Amino acid sequence: MKKALSLLLAAVMLLAMALPVCAAGTKTETLLDQINSKKEVTVVLQAGNGGTDTVYIKGNKLAYDYQLGFLTARIVVVDNVAYGYLPLLPFFYIKIDNAGLANVDLWQLIKLATGITTAVLNYVKTETVTEDGVTYTVEEFNDRATVTSRFYYVGDTLKKLVVHDSSNGSTQVTNFESISLSAPDSAFAVPTGFDLSVLLSGLFSAGLSELLTA
Repeated sequence: MKKALSLLLAAVMLLAMALPVCAAGTKTETLLDQINSKKEVTVVLQAGNGGTDTVYIKGNKLAYDYQLGFLTARIVVVDNVAYGYLPLLPFFYIKIDNAGLANVDLWQLIKLATGITTAVLNYVKTETVTEDGVTYTVEEFNDRATVTSRFYYVGDTLKKLVVHDSSNGSTQVTNFESISLSAPDSAFAVPTGFDLSVLLSGLFSAGLSELLTA
């Protein structure tokens, strides 16, 4: 479960780093301004093996789903308590009473991350490209050194982020299925029923970690 929580927090920080405040008037700046003003967002990312990662944030509440086919694993963090369960079987769950998020302001973390990003990212250009029959508006930034970040939009919707580091030749691609400026209350519902933390904590944590890294 600790590993799953780390992935959840990493996803939150990825959102912050993927949407930096850059040149005034860019689509990227506009999107982040909208998210920060509402303090509510749902981000769906393409994961490996055809699965999807979904991050929900609303106020100081967090939820994370990994979906593969018909199976979904969910982690919800509310009031510093983390719950892990399968929405198909919501009456069985495990929980961690101290999730390590006591008195943590998630939006302050995001603003801090974007502030750090702002200090190193430099707007380069905006261009139109067509790939696999899809036409994108691409906003390009660099870190004034070796890293280039390219944000691919269809209309005002961010679809892909490509980060290339010329120092080692590595390229990281993040595909966004959707970004919504709302998050359903149902995503943060605390499960009720049988708390199997004592009996199945180790087994469930191992299975969940395997599922999340599939």
